[in-house]
Amino acid sequence: MNSRALALILVIFGLLLAALLVHQGALAWMALPFLAYLGVGVVQAPARSNIRLRAARSVELRRGQGDTSVDVVVTVENQGAAIDHLSLSEPLQTGARLLTGRLHQAAALLPGEETKLNYTFQTVRGTFTWKEIRAVASDSLGLIETEMKLPAEARVEVTPELRRYRPFPLQAQRTLPSTGSIPARRGGSGTNFWGVREYHPGDPLRRLDWRLTARHPRQFFTKEFEQEAIADVGLIVDARGKTNLRRGEDCLFDHLARATAALSEVFLRQGNRVSMLVWGEPLITVFPGYGKVQLNRILRALANSSPASDGSLDDLHFVPVQMFPSHSLIVVLSPLASNDGQLFPRLRAYGYQVLLICPDPFDFAQIALSGDQPTQLATRLARLERQVELAKVARLWIPVIDWRVSQPLSPLVRQALGRAHRQLKR
Repeated sequence: MNSRALALILVIFGLLLAALLVHQGALAWMALPFLAYLGVGVVQAPARSNIRLRAARSVELRRGQGDTSVDVVVTVENQGAAIDHLSLSEPLQTGARLLTGRLHQAAALLPGEETKLNYTFQTVRGTFTWKEIRAVASDSLGLIETEMKLPAEARVEVTPELRRYRPFPLQAQRTLPSTGSIPARRGGSGTNFWGVREYHPGDPLRRLDWRLTARHPRQFFTKEFEQEAIADVGLIVDARGKTNLRRGEDCLFDHLARATAALSEVFLRQGNRVSMLVWGEPLITVFPGYGKVQLNRILRALANSSPASDGSLDDLHFVPVQMFPSHSLIVVLSPLASNDGQLFPRLRAYGYQVLLICPDPFDFAQIALSGDQPTQLATRLARLERQVELAKVARLWIPVIDWRVSQPLSPLVRQALGRAHRQLKR
Protein backbone atom coordinates (compact mmCIF):
# COMPACT_ATOMS: atom_id res chain seq x y z
CA MET A 1 0.00 0.00 0.00
CA ASN A 2 1.15 3.52 -0.76
CA SER A 3 0.65 6.70 1.24
CA ARG A 4 -2.75 7.31 -0.35
CA ALA A 5 -4.08 3.92 0.79
CA LEU A 6 -2.65 4.41 4.26
CA ALA A 7 -4.35 7.80 4.49
CA LEU A 8 -7.68 6.17 3.58
CA ILE A 9 -7.21 3.52 6.26
CA LEU A 10 -6.43 6.18 8.87
CA VAL A 11 -9.56 8.14 7.88
CA ILE A 12 -11.72 5.01 8.11
CA PHE A 13 -10.35 3.98 11.49
CA GLY A 14 -10.58 7.57 12.71
CA LEU A 15 -14.24 7.81 11.79
CA LEU A 16 -15.05 4.43 13.35
CA LEU A 17 -13.16 5.33 16.52
CA ALA A 18 -14.94 8.68 16.72
CA ALA A 19 -18.29 6.92 16.25
CA LEU A 20 -17.53 4.60 19.20
CA LEU A 21 -16.38 7.42 21.43
CA VAL A 22 -19.31 9.77 20.86
CA HIS A 23 -21.88 7.01 20.20
CA GLN A 24 -22.86 8.54 16.86
CA GLY A 25 -23.78 6.03 14.13
CA ALA A 26 -23.71 8.76 11.47
CA LEU A 27 -19.94 8.95 11.80
CA ALA A 28 -19.65 5.22 11.10
CA TRP A 29 -21.81 5.60 8.00
CA MET A 30 -19.48 8.36 6.80
CA ALA A 31 -16.66 5.80 6.64
CA LEU A 32 -18.52 3.66 4.07
CA PRO A 33 -17.57 5.73 0.97
CA PHE A 34 -13.92 5.62 1.97
CA LEU A 35 -14.19 1.90 2.65
CA ALA A 36 -15.76 1.34 -0.74
CA TYR A 37 -13.07 3.39 -2.42
CA LEU A 38 -10.41 1.28 -0.72
CA GLY A 39 -12.23 -1.93 -1.59
CA VAL A 40 -12.30 -1.06 -5.30
CA GLY A 41 -8.54 -0.54 -5.20
CA VAL A 42 -7.99 -3.87 -3.46
CA VAL A 43 -10.20 -5.76 -5.93
CA GLN A 44 -8.60 -4.17 -8.99
CA ALA A 45 -5.01 -4.48 -7.73
CA PRO A 46 -3.05 -6.92 -9.92
CA ALA A 47 -1.77 -10.02 -8.20
CA ARG A 48 1.99 -10.29 -8.18
CA SER A 49 1.82 -13.79 -9.63
CA ASN A 50 -0.05 -12.45 -12.67
CA ILE A 51 2.46 -9.71 -13.43
CA ARG A 52 5.00 -10.79 -16.03
CA LEU A 53 6.99 -7.94 -17.55
CA ARG A 54 10.07 -8.06 -19.77
CA ALA A 55 12.34 -5.05 -20.27
CA ALA A 56 15.01 -4.36 -22.90
CA ARG A 57 17.30 -1.33 -23.13
CA SER A 58 19.01 0.16 -26.17
CA VAL A 59 21.62 2.93 -26.05
CA GLU A 60 22.87 5.02 -28.98
CA LEU A 61 25.71 7.54 -29.00
CA ARG A 62 25.62 10.72 -31.04
CA ARG A 63 28.85 12.67 -30.90
CA GLY A 64 28.96 16.42 -31.35
CA GLN A 65 31.57 19.12 -31.05
CA GLY A 66 32.76 18.91 -27.47
CA ASP A 67 29.73 17.04 -26.12
CA THR A 68 28.12 13.67 -26.64
CA SER A 69 24.39 12.95 -26.68
CA VAL A 70 23.23 9.53 -25.50
CA ASP A 71 19.79 8.25 -26.55
CA VAL A 72 18.30 5.73 -24.11
CA VAL A 73 15.22 3.68 -24.97
CA VAL A 74 13.74 1.15 -22.52
CA THR A 75 10.99 -1.09 -23.93
CA VAL A 76 8.73 -2.91 -21.45
CA GLU A 77 6.42 -5.65 -22.75
CA ASN A 78 3.49 -7.10 -20.81
CA GLN A 79 3.55 -10.89 -21.01
CA GLY A 80 0.93 -11.47 -18.33
CA ALA A 81 -2.50 -10.16 -17.31
CA ALA A 82 -3.73 -6.65 -18.04
CA ILE A 83 -2.28 -3.87 -15.90
CA ASP A 84 -4.46 -0.81 -15.32
CA HIS A 85 -1.60 1.44 -14.27
CA LEU A 86 2.11 0.90 -14.80
CA SER A 87 4.76 3.42 -13.81
CA LEU A 88 8.36 3.21 -15.05
CA SER A 89 11.18 5.34 -13.63
CA GLU A 90 14.94 5.44 -13.17
CA PRO A 91 17.44 8.01 -11.83
CA LEU A 92 19.63 10.20 -14.01
CA GLN A 93 23.22 9.00 -14.20
CA THR A 94 25.89 11.01 -12.40
CA GLY A 95 27.66 13.41 -14.75
CA ALA A 96 24.77 13.55 -17.20
CA ARG A 97 22.42 16.40 -18.11
CA LEU A 98 18.92 15.63 -19.35
CA LEU A 99 18.22 17.13 -22.77
CA THR A 100 14.92 15.69 -23.93
CA GLY A 101 12.42 13.13 -22.70
CA ARG A 102 11.48 12.14 -19.18
CA LEU A 103 12.83 9.74 -16.61
CA HIS A 104 9.37 8.39 -15.77
CA GLN A 105 6.57 6.97 -17.85
CA ALA A 106 2.98 5.92 -17.01
CA ALA A 107 0.90 3.55 -19.13
CA ALA A 108 -1.91 0.99 -19.09
CA LEU A 109 -0.96 -2.30 -20.74
CA LEU A 110 -3.12 -5.08 -22.10
CA PRO A 111 -1.60 -8.55 -22.56
CA GLY A 112 1.00 -8.42 -25.33
CA GLU A 113 1.26 -4.63 -25.41
CA GLU A 114 4.44 -2.66 -24.74
CA THR A 115 5.44 0.83 -23.70
CA LYS A 116 8.68 2.75 -24.05
CA LEU A 117 10.61 5.05 -21.76
CA ASN A 118 12.98 7.18 -23.83
CA TYR A 119 15.14 10.17 -23.05
CA THR A 120 18.37 11.82 -24.18
CA PHE A 121 21.11 13.10 -21.92
CA GLN A 122 24.29 15.02 -22.65
CA THR A 123 27.72 14.38 -21.20
CA VAL A 124 31.37 15.18 -21.81
CA ARG A 125 33.04 12.04 -20.47
CA GLY A 126 32.27 9.06 -18.30
CA THR A 127 31.18 5.44 -17.99
CA PHE A 128 27.46 4.83 -17.59
CA THR A 129 26.04 1.48 -16.48
CA TRP A 130 22.42 0.41 -16.16
CA LYS A 131 21.30 -2.85 -14.55
CA GLU A 132 17.55 -2.49 -14.03
CA ILE A 133 14.54 -0.24 -14.25
CA ARG A 134 11.96 0.38 -11.54
CA ALA A 135 8.40 -0.66 -12.42
CA VAL A 136 5.34 -0.11 -10.22
CA ALA A 137 2.04 -1.82 -11.13
CA SER A 138 -1.11 -0.64 -9.38
CA ASP A 139 -4.90 -0.48 -9.67
CA SER A 140 -6.62 2.27 -11.63
CA LEU A 141 -7.06 4.31 -8.43
CA GLY A 142 -3.37 4.03 -7.54
CA LEU A 143 -3.92 2.59 -4.06
CA ILE A 144 -2.31 -0.85 -4.05
CA GLU A 145 1.13 -0.95 -5.65
CA THR A 146 3.48 -3.77 -6.58
CA GLU A 147 7.06 -2.65 -7.10
CA MET A 148 9.51 -4.65 -9.23
CA LYS A 149 13.07 -4.27 -10.53
CA LEU A 150 13.16 -5.36 -14.16
CA PRO A 151 16.57 -6.37 -15.55
CA ALA A 152 17.55 -3.93 -18.32
CA GLU A 153 21.31 -3.93 -18.58
CA ALA A 154 23.45 -1.68 -20.74
CA ARG A 155 26.82 0.00 -20.58
CA VAL A 156 28.29 2.88 -22.53
CA GLU A 157 31.66 4.62 -22.31
CA VAL A 158 31.92 8.22 -23.43
CA THR A 159 35.57 9.04 -24.06
CA PRO A 160 36.91 12.61 -24.02
CA GLU A 161 36.75 14.67 -27.17
CA LEU A 162 39.74 13.75 -29.33
CA ARG A 163 41.42 16.67 -31.09
CA ARG A 164 44.18 16.07 -33.61
CA TYR A 165 47.37 18.08 -33.11
CA ARG A 166 50.17 18.47 -35.61
CA PRO A 167 53.25 16.38 -34.69
CA PHE A 168 55.49 17.90 -32.05
CA PRO A 169 59.29 18.31 -32.43
CA LEU A 170 60.35 15.89 -29.69
CA GLN A 171 63.98 15.56 -28.62
CA ALA A 172 64.49 12.53 -26.39
CA GLN A 173 67.59 11.81 -24.31
CA ARG A 174 67.30 8.12 -25.15
CA THR A 175 65.39 6.47 -27.98
CA LEU A 176 64.20 2.94 -28.63
CA PRO A 177 65.68 0.74 -31.38
CA SER A 178 62.74 1.22 -33.73
CA THR A 179 62.24 3.55 -36.64
CA GLY A 180 60.26 6.64 -35.79
CA SER A 181 60.27 10.42 -36.09
CA ILE A 182 62.64 11.54 -33.31
CA PRO A 183 66.32 12.30 -34.10
CA ALA A 184 68.36 9.60 -32.35
CA ARG A 185 71.72 11.50 -32.28
CA ARG A 186 73.55 8.70 -34.05
CA GLY A 187 74.32 7.87 -37.62
CA GLY A 188 72.29 5.48 -39.69
CA SER A 189 69.32 5.60 -42.01
CA GLY A 190 67.36 8.81 -41.95
CA THR A 191 66.70 12.07 -43.75
CA ASN A 192 68.93 14.62 -41.96
CA PHE A 193 72.64 14.71 -42.85
CA TRP A 194 74.81 13.46 -39.99
CA GLY A 195 78.37 13.20 -41.33
CA VAL A 196 80.85 11.37 -43.59
CA ARG A 197 82.86 8.25 -42.86
CA GLU A 198 85.05 5.82 -44.78
CA TYR A 199 83.37 3.41 -47.11
CA HIS A 200 82.69 -0.10 -45.75
CA PRO A 201 81.89 -3.10 -47.96
CA GLY A 202 78.15 -3.43 -48.24
CA ASP A 203 77.37 0.28 -48.07
CA PRO A 204 74.87 1.30 -50.78
CA LEU A 205 76.50 3.09 -53.68
CA ARG A 206 73.86 5.80 -53.69
CA ARG A 207 75.30 7.06 -50.39
CA LEU A 208 78.83 7.57 -51.71
CA ASP A 209 80.15 11.10 -51.36
CA TRP A 210 81.58 11.54 -54.86
CA ARG A 211 82.96 15.01 -54.23
CA LEU A 212 85.08 13.92 -51.28
CA THR A 213 86.07 10.73 -53.12
CA ALA A 214 87.27 12.84 -56.06
CA ARG A 215 89.66 14.66 -53.74
CA HIS A 216 91.07 11.36 -52.48
CA PRO A 217 91.29 9.06 -55.52
CA ARG A 218 92.44 6.04 -53.47
CA GLN A 219 89.64 6.22 -50.89
CA PHE A 220 85.88 6.08 -50.88
CA PHE A 221 83.60 7.92 -48.46
CA THR A 222 79.99 7.30 -47.46
CA LYS A 223 77.44 9.84 -46.27
CA GLU A 224 75.69 9.14 -42.97
CA PHE A 225 72.29 10.40 -41.95
CA GLU A 226 70.88 10.82 -38.47
CA GLN A 227 68.70 7.94 -37.40
CA GLU A 228 65.10 8.65 -36.53
CA ALA A 229 63.68 6.49 -33.76
CA ILE A 230 60.87 6.46 -31.22
CA ALA A 231 60.83 7.37 -27.54
CA ASP A 232 59.00 6.54 -24.34
CA VAL A 233 56.40 9.10 -23.28
CA GLY A 234 54.65 8.96 -19.91
CA LEU A 235 51.58 10.96 -18.90
CA ILE A 236 50.74 11.79 -15.28
CA VAL A 237 47.19 13.12 -14.90
CA ASP A 238 46.09 14.77 -11.66
CA ALA A 239 42.63 13.47 -10.68
CA ARG A 240 42.59 14.58 -7.05
CA GLY A 241 39.45 16.13 -5.71
CA LYS A 242 41.24 19.04 -4.04
CA THR A 243 42.72 20.29 -7.34
CA ASN A 244 39.50 19.95 -9.33
CA LEU A 245 37.33 23.05 -9.62
CA ARG A 246 33.72 23.16 -10.78
CA ARG A 247 32.02 26.01 -12.56
CA GLY A 248 28.42 25.03 -13.07
CA GLU A 249 28.44 21.85 -15.15
CA ASP A 250 32.04 22.39 -16.27
CA CYS A 251 34.99 21.08 -14.28
CA LEU A 252 38.73 21.53 -14.62
CA PHE A 253 39.43 17.79 -14.83
CA ASP A 254 37.42 17.50 -18.05
CA HIS A 255 39.84 19.95 -19.70
CA LEU A 256 42.76 17.87 -18.43
CA ALA A 257 41.16 14.71 -19.81
CA ARG A 258 40.68 16.25 -23.26
CA ALA A 259 44.25 17.53 -23.28
CA THR A 260 45.56 14.10 -22.25
CA ALA A 261 43.57 12.40 -25.00
CA ALA A 262 44.88 14.79 -27.66
CA LEU A 263 48.51 14.46 -26.50
CA SER A 264 48.25 10.67 -26.40
CA GLU A 265 46.91 10.60 -29.92
CA VAL A 266 49.67 12.75 -31.40
CA PHE A 267 52.45 10.93 -29.52
CA LEU A 268 51.14 7.54 -30.63
CA ARG A 269 50.64 8.78 -34.20
CA GLN A 270 54.33 9.71 -34.23
CA GLY A 271 55.10 6.07 -33.39
CA ASN A 272 56.15 6.58 -29.76
CA ARG A 273 55.49 4.23 -26.88
CA VAL A 274 53.04 5.89 -24.47
CA SER A 275 51.98 5.07 -20.91
CA MET A 276 49.70 6.87 -18.48
CA LEU A 277 49.06 7.19 -14.75
CA VAL A 278 45.88 8.79 -13.41
CA TRP A 279 46.66 9.90 -9.86
CA GLY A 280 43.35 9.75 -8.04
CA GLU A 281 40.90 7.39 -6.44
CA PRO A 282 40.98 4.80 -7.89
CA LEU A 283 44.55 4.80 -9.16
CA ILE A 284 44.50 3.96 -12.88
CA THR A 285 47.58 2.84 -14.81
CA VAL A 286 48.04 2.17 -18.51
CA PHE A 287 51.33 0.42 -19.17
CA PRO A 288 53.49 1.28 -22.21
CA GLY A 289 52.09 0.39 -25.61
CA TYR A 290 51.79 1.44 -29.23
CA GLY A 291 49.21 2.35 -31.83
CA LYS A 292 45.44 2.59 -31.87
CA VAL A 293 44.99 -0.22 -29.36
CA GLN A 294 46.97 1.77 -26.80
CA LEU A 295 45.00 4.92 -27.63
CA ASN A 296 41.75 3.07 -26.95
CA ARG A 297 43.13 1.88 -23.60
CA ILE A 298 44.02 5.45 -22.64
CA LEU A 299 40.66 6.83 -23.73
CA ARG A 300 38.79 4.17 -21.78
CA ALA A 301 40.91 4.88 -18.70
CA LEU A 302 40.10 8.58 -18.97
CA ALA A 303 36.40 7.76 -19.36
CA ASN A 304 36.50 5.76 -16.12
CA SER A 305 38.38 8.47 -14.21
CA SER A 306 36.65 10.94 -11.94
CA PRO A 307 38.12 13.44 -9.46
CA ALA A 308 37.89 12.19 -5.90
CA SER A 309 39.44 13.00 -2.55
CA ASP A 310 41.51 10.42 -0.72
CA GLY A 311 43.89 11.18 2.13
CA SER A 312 46.46 8.65 0.92
CA LEU A 313 46.56 10.14 -2.59
CA ASP A 314 46.43 13.84 -1.75
CA ASP A 315 50.15 14.45 -2.34
CA LEU A 316 51.91 14.15 -5.70
CA HIS A 317 55.14 13.35 -3.88
CA PHE A 318 54.05 9.69 -3.59
CA VAL A 319 53.47 9.17 -7.32
CA PRO A 320 55.19 5.88 -8.33
CA VAL A 321 57.34 7.47 -11.02
CA GLN A 322 59.47 4.36 -11.51
CA MET A 323 56.61 2.65 -13.32
CA PHE A 324 57.72 4.64 -16.38
CA PRO A 325 60.70 3.40 -18.43
CA SER A 326 63.99 5.12 -17.70
CA HIS A 327 64.84 8.34 -19.57
CA SER A 328 61.20 8.78 -20.65
CA LEU A 329 59.63 12.09 -21.47
CA ILE A 330 57.15 12.65 -18.61
CA VAL A 331 54.28 15.04 -19.21
CA VAL A 332 52.62 16.11 -15.95
CA LEU A 333 49.12 17.59 -16.27
CA SER A 334 48.13 19.12 -12.95
CA PRO A 335 46.85 22.44 -11.54
CA LEU A 336 49.31 21.83 -8.66
CA ALA A 337 48.55 22.33 -5.00
CA SER A 338 50.84 23.32 -2.16
CA ASN A 339 53.87 21.03 -1.67
CA ASP A 340 53.33 19.38 -5.07
CA GLY A 341 56.65 20.78 -6.27
CA GLN A 342 58.47 17.93 -4.46
CA LEU A 343 57.56 15.61 -7.34
CA PHE A 344 59.75 17.34 -9.92
CA PRO A 345 63.17 17.00 -8.21
CA ARG A 346 62.39 13.27 -7.94
CA LEU A 347 61.65 13.05 -11.64
CA ARG A 348 64.86 14.86 -12.53
CA ALA A 349 66.86 12.71 -10.10
CA TYR A 350 65.65 9.57 -11.88
CA GLY A 351 66.82 10.99 -15.20
CA TYR A 352 63.44 11.76 -16.77
CA GLN A 353 62.75 14.60 -19.14
CA VAL A 354 59.76 16.50 -17.82
CA LEU A 355 57.13 18.82 -19.23
CA LEU A 356 54.60 20.46 -16.90
CA ILE A 357 51.19 21.51 -18.22
CA CYS A 358 49.56 23.51 -15.44
CA PRO A 359 46.02 24.79 -16.10
CA ASP A 360 45.31 28.11 -14.42
CA PRO A 361 42.60 27.49 -11.78
CA PHE A 362 42.13 31.21 -11.11
CA ASP A 363 41.38 31.98 -14.74
CA PHE A 364 38.96 29.02 -14.80
CA ALA A 365 37.11 30.24 -11.69
CA GLN A 366 37.27 33.95 -12.55
CA ILE A 367 33.59 34.16 -13.50
CA ALA A 368 32.46 32.63 -10.22
CA LEU A 369 34.62 34.89 -8.04
CA SER A 370 33.07 37.99 -6.55
CA GLY A 371 34.50 41.38 -7.43
CA ASP A 372 34.87 42.78 -3.90
CA GLN A 373 38.22 43.99 -2.71
CA PRO A 374 39.01 41.17 -0.19
CA THR A 375 38.39 38.52 -2.86
CA GLN A 376 40.55 40.34 -5.39
CA LEU A 377 43.36 40.71 -2.88
CA ALA A 378 43.19 37.02 -1.89
CA THR A 379 43.19 35.99 -5.55
CA ARG A 380 46.21 38.17 -6.25
CA LEU A 381 48.15 36.66 -3.35
CA ALA A 382 47.24 33.14 -4.45
CA ARG A 383 48.37 33.92 -8.01
CA LEU A 384 51.73 35.19 -6.71
CA GLU A 385 52.18 32.02 -4.65
CA ARG A 386 51.41 29.92 -7.71
CA GLN A 387 53.91 31.85 -9.83
CA VAL A 388 56.59 31.22 -7.20
CA GLU A 389 55.89 27.47 -7.30
CA LEU A 390 56.03 27.41 -11.10
CA ALA A 391 59.32 29.34 -11.04
CA LYS A 392 60.81 26.70 -8.72
CA VAL A 393 59.85 24.01 -11.21
CA ALA A 394 61.27 26.00 -14.14
CA ARG A 395 64.65 26.32 -12.35
CA LEU A 396 64.99 22.54 -12.70
CA TRP A 397 65.21 22.98 -16.52
CA ILE A 398 61.63 21.81 -16.84
CA PRO A 399 59.46 23.56 -19.46
CA VAL A 400 56.36 24.94 -17.73
CA ILE A 401 53.13 25.73 -19.59
CA ASP A 402 50.85 28.07 -17.66
CA TRP A 403 47.71 27.12 -19.54
CA ARG A 404 44.48 29.04 -19.64
CA VAL A 405 42.00 26.34 -20.56
CA SER A 406 40.12 28.74 -22.85
CA GLN A 407 43.23 28.90 -25.08
CA PRO A 408 44.39 26.17 -27.49
CA LEU A 409 47.07 23.97 -25.96
CA SER A 410 48.90 22.75 -29.07
CA PRO A 411 50.86 25.98 -29.83
CA LEU A 412 51.97 26.23 -26.19
CA VAL A 413 53.28 22.66 -26.17
CA ARG A 414 55.07 23.25 -29.47
CA GLN A 415 56.80 26.36 -28.14
CA ALA A 416 57.79 24.68 -24.87
CA LEU A 417 59.28 21.63 -26.63
CA GLY A 418 61.08 23.94 -29.07
CA ARG A 419 62.70 25.86 -26.20
CA ALA A 420 63.70 22.59 -24.51
CA HIS A 421 65.25 21.41 -27.81
CA ARG A 422 67.35 24.59 -28.10
CA GLN A 423 68.50 24.25 -24.50
CA LEU A 424 69.68 20.70 -25.15
CA LYS A 425 71.70 21.85 -28.15
CA ARG A 426 73.52 24.36 -25.99
